[in-house]
Amino acid sequence: MASILLISACSTAEAGHSTGNGTCDDDILHYENMTVNDKRSDAPLYAESQAWYQKAKNKHNYWKCEQYMEEALRMIRKTDGEYPTE
Repeated sequence: MASILLISACSTAEAGHSTGNGTCDDDILHYENMTVNDKRSDAPLYAESQAWYQKAKNKHNYWKCEQYMEEALRMIRKTDGEYPTE
């Protein structure tokens, strides 16, 4: 029991995605989780976000993919209850 508590206390859970890890898979999964069932489709930049997402998925360079995914996520991320508009 004590070992379980120790492991839980020492491990960190990472919400979302990480960058610079040699893969873009977690970024893509994070985006898909944010947009499943048309979530965030009310964002003013949703269509542009989808275009960046598609460009990112077609990149074979993980660094470029991560950059494109960050732009796609930025467009649908809520900040203080608002979506970005540019």
